[in-house]
Amino acid sequence: MHRLNIFLFVFCLMTATAFAQDTSKKNSVEIISAFKPVLKNAVKLNFIATPPAPDTKAPALTYQIPVQNLFFNLQPVGLKPMNLQIDSAGEAHNSNYIKAGYGNYNTPLIDAGFSIGDGKKTNFTIFANHLSQRGKLRVQRFSNTSFSANLNTILNNVEVYGKAGYQNQTYYLYGPDPSFINSKDDSLKKPYQTINIRAGVRNAFVNRFGISYNPDLNINVFGDTRSTETNGVLDVPVEVRFGNSFGLLVRANADLTTYTPTGGTTYSNNLFFLNTAAMLKTSRLYIKGGIRPTWDQGKLNVLPDVLVDAHLQEKKIILTAGWSGYVRKNNYMFLASKNPWINQPTSQYNTRITELYGGFKGTLANSFNYRVTTGFTEYLNLPLFSNHITPALFEVVREGKLQAWHTQAEMGFVLQDQFNASAKIDIYNFLRIQDEARPWHIQPIEFTTALRWQPSKKIMVKTDLFAWQGAAYRKDLAGNSDRLPAAFDLNAGFEFKVHPLISVWGQFNNIFNNTYQRWNNYQVVGFNLLAGIRLTFDQKQ
Repeated sequence: MHRLNIFLFVFCLMTATAFAQDTSKKNSVEIISAFKPVLKNAVKLNFIATPPAPDTKAPALTYQIPVQNLFFNLQPVGLKPMNLQIDSAGEAHNSNYIKAGYGNYNTPLIDAGFSIGDGKKTNFTIFANHLSQRGKLRVQRFSNTSFSANLNTILNNVEVYGKAGYQNQTYYLYGPDPSFINSKDDSLKKPYQTINIRAGVRNAFVNRFGISYNPDLNINVFGDTRSTETNGVLDVPVEVRFGNSFGLLVRANADLTTYTPTGGTTYSNNLFFLNTAAMLKTSRLYIKGGIRPTWDQGKLNVLPDVLVDAHLQEKKIILTAGWSGYVRKNNYMFLASKNPWINQPTSQYNTRITELYGGFKGTLANSFNYRVTTGFTEYLNLPLFSNHITPALFEVVREGKLQAWHTQAEMGFVLQDQFNASAKIDIYNFLRIQDEARPWHIQPIEFTTALRWQPSKKIMVKTDLFAWQGAAYRKDLAGNSDRLPAAFDLNAGFEFKVHPLISVWGQFNNIFNNTYQRWNNYQVVGFNLLAGIRLTFDQKQ
């Protein structure tokens, strides 16, 4: 065994010696082939995707467009020949301007407006105007002077606005009255002063909660140098939308009046209401249903607030019906705005109005719109005006209940900013009157129409027509009555821009020279011509 191991050891040693490296030779490297690096093919994306299946369902898109501009009050002063307000030709633009003119019947006109701000986010405007007139009759005079400052600004998508103003109006009792023959002119004067302060906020667009709001506070201090009346109205409407079809309206209103007549005691006339309504809107139907609880001097009345619009043909033919009730306050300021020749009221009461109507309306070709309604109207505690006691002075007469069938039709046509026309007619068929013999000085038929045409950037033409059937009036204490003649009043005007900053204008009132009477014994002036210039100081022309 030992011999075998020794033999294997000797054999391996001899083999290792035979394969040993020959150190006498030089080192060398033998290259079999050249090395060529090659990158592996990358995996590429396939951009040809399978298109989705077409969606044939029309998407329901909801747009929320914020208010981009502010609401401006740039308007020329109205021309008011004694008792009919007629505006002068030409619409004021958002710019600084001075307008001046003169006409027959000693009619000077001055109107000015100045604007500060960018016109988009913030705007501050100041207005001042004066108009007076002197007719041919004794003390047939009228004057109106007013100043106002307006502020509009947008803060965090909320518009804040405010206004402060003063107005001084002077009328005279020029109606023929034998008892006033020896009276001095100043004793026949009827001056009215109004101080107005107004402020409010409103969201520029519906917020993410679907809520829109517009609280508004309006305060007026009114007087005639012998009495004082303070009116404050706080209106808080809030609308909540649930999606595109449902909505809820809540509106709270407080109307407070404090009145002190000459030599009398101060008393209050307060009116409150809370309007709540639900709204449903689809592509073919709009329904508003609610109630309006109203507290009139402490007495509660629950009034309706219902409106239904059904589209027979989308936007072109819409059936409409409504049932509405509300209370109108008859304070001294409101009564004097209706008839400035009234005697100072010694008490106040408000009118409850209920309307039940139906009709149709629509828009054709995005330019022509129309509306026709007819229905039953009831007035409770309606003020009427009668001068049967003093021919030059109207007394306010209280009518307990007046019922009428009221038909109204209106239409309008608008062609961009170049042409627009409108017309409206109201027809009253009186059904029942409770206390008085006739509805004194309420016009049974009244028709108005207006046209504005701008054939070029330099020329603007306008015309207005007022026509009505004469109202009934009481003649004497015996109860005799009569009706005033019908009236037809056509007015026209123009404005021509001779320079980017200078325009000439003209206004023609009562073209047919009809000295009609809207109120018994108070005839208006005849044909009235005014002309003047307008200077515009635009920042951008």
